[in-house]
Amino acid sequence: MNILIIKLRNIGDVLLTTPLFENLKLHFKQCNIDILVNDNTAQIVPVHMVNRILTLNRTKDKLHRIKSELSLLLALKQTKYDIAIGLTNGDRTAFLSFISGAKIRVGFQPKSLWARFFYTHKLNIEYKHTIESNLDTLRALGVPIISKKVTSNMADTFCDSSIFSKLPNRFIHCHFFSNWFFKCLDDSFCVEIIKFVETTYKIRCVLTASNNDKEREKLKNIISLYGDGLIYFDSLSLPEVSLLNSKSLAYIGVDTAIMHLSGANGIPSFAFFGPSSAKLWGVWDNLCNESGYIKDSGIQRMGRNIVYQEAMPCVPCHKDGCNGTKISDCLVKINKDLALSTLKEFLDHIVI
Repeated sequence: MNILIIKLRNIGDVLLTTPLFENLKLHFKQCNIDILVNDNTAQIVPVHMVNRILTLNRTKDKLHRIKSELSLLLALKQTKYDIAIGLTNGDRTAFLSFISGAKIRVGFQPKSLWARFFYTHKLNIEYKHTIESNLDTLRALGVPIISKKVTSNMADTFCDSSIFSKLPNRFIHCHFFSNWFFKCLDDSFCVEIIKFVETTYKIRCVLTASNNDKEREKLKNIISLYGDGLIYFDSLSLPEVSLLNSKSLAYIGVDTAIMHLSGANGIPSFAFFGPSSAKLWGVWDNLCNESGYIKDSGIQRMGRNIVYQEAMPCVPCHKDGCNGTKISDCLVKINKDLALSTLKEFLDHIVI
């Protein structure tokens, strides 16, 4: 049994596909699972759970991209898949599902008329947690849902130990960065959070950021506002960030892939949400079987995790900032007193 899963989205989206792997392996005892993802998200896929990771190259070099896509199409045709599962409603996903040659193709209804006939089992996306929407593809195939566990890829414990030589024995992992800056907090409030935690609990915060130029600029400003002594990492791979996170007492950050990674590692997580919906994207707790995110906004909990979101009538708006500014007032003009008191309530049960 050869199964292809297609998820051409961002890192966090790919991470939330991982509950499918275990359920498929439990149902189809001898199955081989391949996953097709964008090349910049492949590091997050838990390699021990899949047979092969296929990637779609999004390079701007047209010739290289054409060669890469032709090679990908050939690989799909040669594998002879039995089942193809498309986890977005994009036309490209539907087309690749069809090209795979799988007799059974399940996915979400594409928007374009020409792509609507590529699936043998068509689904409509419902307004519920992304994990549940992803699992709907298995329900359509009659596959029992035994597990809803998210699993991250993690660097080997015996990786270069010098990388983490400055890690404290006990620390809080903070990640205040996102590719989408309209999901980010004001830099000064990030520093206020760090100093609040370190002063209140006498425990260090450890920041992570990617080597993205915009993130490094934001990190540079946070370092400047904090002063000397801030502990941070800005060049770790995703598996290395996962390993670092697994050593922490708790996670504090924004709605981003690292938040989902922390939930997958079973680390209690506190996430600031802005224009996004916690109903769709709230950090998952693997100890729970049902989502705890039932409101459109406000403070919500799922197991050990908390989503903090302002209870504004416009939240969640699902927009990239207010009035095209790429800045979200619900994050920049946050109720700091309420946010910090909620954070304290969260940490009081963890940091002893």
